[in-house]
Amino acid sequence: MVDAGSIIRALLASGGEGGGNPLLEINPGLIIWTVVIFVVVVIVLGKFAWKPILNVLKQREERIRESLEKAENVAAEAERAMAEQKAELDKHRQEMTEALRRTREEAEKGAQELLDKARAEAAETAERARRQVEEERNRAIEQIRTEAVDLAMAAASHLLKKTMDSDDHRKIVSDYLKDLPTNLQQ
Repeated sequence: MVDAGSIIRALLASGGEGGGNPLLEINPGLIIWTVVIFVVVVIVLGKFAWKPILNVLKQREERIRESLEKAENVAAEAERAMAEQKAELDKHRQEMTEALRRTREEAEKGAQELLDKARAEAAETAERARRQVEEERNRAIEQIRTEAVDLAMAAASHLLKKTMDSDDHRKIVSDYLKDLPTNLQQ
């Protein structure tokens, strides 16, 4: 392979042999033809190549601009949709919280109603039991009174049948007291 340093050394070395390096010499004819060719190339490129190149660049620029606008529109739409979704989510969350609160209140109200009903029934049952106990007590007292009257009448008739002294009186009361539990059972 040939490297750039060896080419430059070869050109410099050949400059000492004849009249110098033809690339380094100023040649007016070569300069004129170079300028003429350059101008012709620019005119030809301007007439045939620049317009299509510029059109392609404009079209590319327009596509890029449209893509950027679409991206901005999509981003704005996505942001709007996210805001709507967040608002909808907040609305549903608030509705759910309200429904839970109402359910809790209804449950507490129902529990309180059940508790009040149970208390009323318990109070009614207690009152009924108290009345029943009072009636039973009154019946028992009435029965005891009746039996006490019967016993007193029996004791009086028994005492009236006998004339007694204090020893007889003690014996009758003592016998009567012994027989009292059997008399109460009848």
